This record gives sequence, C-alpha cells and structure tokens, in this order.
Amino acid sequence: MKKVEEHSQDLKTEYIIKQLGRTKNKKYEMYVVNRIINLIDDFDIKFVTQQYISRPERYALVDLYFPQFNICIEIDEPHHKNNVKKDEIREDDIINATGFDEPIHVDVDMNIDGINKQIATIVEKVKNLKLATKDFKVWDINKEFNPQTYIDLGYIDIKDNVAFHNISDACNCFGHNYKGYQRGGTIHKFDKDILIWFPKLYENDGWDNEIDPDENKIIEKDKTGKYRASIEDFINNIDKYQSKRIVFARVKDSLGNVLYRFRGIYKFDSINSNLDAGRVWNRVDTRVDTVPTSIKVHYSRDKDK
Repeated sequence: MKKVEEHSQDLKTEYIIKQLGRTKNKKYEMYVVNRIINLIDDFDIKFVTQQYISRPERYALVDLYFPQFNICIEIDEPHHKNNVKKDEIREDDIINATGFDEPIHVDVDMNIDGINKQIATIVEKVKNLKLATKDFKVWDINKEFNPQTYIDLGYIDIKDNVAFHNISDACNCFGHNYKGYQRGGTIHKFDKDILIWFPKLYENDGWDNEIDPDENKIIEKDKTGKYRASIEDFINNIDKYQSKRIVFARVKDSLGNVLYRFRGIYKFDSINSNLDAGRVWNRVDTRVDTVPTSIKVHYSRDKDK
C-alpha cells in the first residue's frame, strides 16, 4: 500500500510541475495561475492549464480549468481589448462545446493589488465549492486511468472525459483480461456485434480518417487504394463484420502523453458509405456499460509497480 501511495504522489507531483511549467512563456498567465494554485494549496483538487477545447473552426486553449467544478479561468491581457468580438465568439463556442459556466475573467491590465484581489476572489470561490459539494470526489490520479474504476462504476460516460494510457486497459473494461494488447481493435467479450476500436482520427499510414467537430460522425477513407477491396467487402457484406464500435480515439494529452479517449458508441451508416465517401460511422450513444455485474471480470494490476 505504501508503494502505491508513493507512486500516486510521484505521478501527481510530475503532473503539477508540468502543468505549471506550461505557462512559463506568458508572464501574466504564469503569475496568475501559479498564485491561484499556491493559494488554494489543496491537491485533492485537480487543475488543468491550457485546456484544449474543440471549436467549429480550429480549437481554443482555456488558461485554467477545474474539472471537478466545471469552471474555467481566462487571463485577459491588454491585447484582448482589441479583440472583443472575436473573444465573445470564442467564449460562446467554448460554452456550447463543453457546458462550462461562463468563464471567470482576470483582468491583468491594472496594478498588482487589483490583480491579487481578483485572484483572492477566485481562490475563495474554489475553496467554497469544495466545501459545498456533498459528493466531492478527491482527485485520485491512479483511479483516473484505472479500468477497475469504471468496472466498479458500471459504465463509461463521455461527460467524465475518460481516457486510458493503454489499449489493454480499455479492453479490460469489457470483460477481457489483456496484458500489453496493442492492436487497433478487438471484439467485445460478450457482444460479438461490437468492436472496441482505437482509431487515429487523422491522416495516418494509408488512411485519411476524420471526426466532425461535434464528434457525431467518423469517416474512414483509404487514401492509397490499398484497402479498396476490403472496404468494398465491408460495405457490401456488413453482416460478416461488427456494425457497432466503442471508440477510444488515440490522442495526446496536455503533457504530450498518448491516451485513448472515449468518444462514444458509433454505428455503421450503410446508406452514406461507399468507396468514394469512405466508411461512415454515426454516434448513437455517449455512454456505454462496462462488464455486467453478473459476469464481472475484475481487472487486476501489480500494485507494487
């Protein structure tokens, strides 16, 4: 148990240092973010700097985000006053895409006392939110990526921003007991019509894959012609294949680590799929059950690692 706790603290320490280090090239952001985190002084509360948010066009980076409370902080440097309209559109996109409350803004175009008063208000708000949240869940960096967490919970939901470090960890949520599994997909242990899929949703090797901005549609295209015959067979004989896919897309997190992030359950679109358009998959659910309680296969890992 002691080794597990030490490992968890090491992971959390590394995470915190790297997160704070991401602000080093922006002097105001660096000051505000570091002061907020140091004054809160509570590492049961998770924070993310430069949180990636998908937008209809390109993306946005939120300066500071507290996922347990679904609130974000934006540091408004002087140049923002020349981009008011663009910033309003950007903020609307962020709220629409995430369901965040309206961001809390820190105006740094003033003296240090004025900046610190705004920071103090934010620190008080975060601390009070923790006290007021009856079912507050302590940030446990080990549980966050542990398949047993979701086996015990009974489901994976997209709103919980679930991701795994390894393909095998995701597979084991659905009855498998893999160690070191590295393929791009595997059939669900208890539903042979479902493939657990780990796509690269961007151009890679011989594929040109994409996911639309609202993540409701995935399109697979063969950009070389190498897979033309297999795609044609898939489209014309879907009964031989899995028509549904539980998707864990390959991504990089804010620290540059490879993760496999849950995107939902997708079903094959036989009407709109063809050799020119590619294979089209439509999202049909944003929540999936893990191993049923009656046949639960508990995932175990070496606790001394």
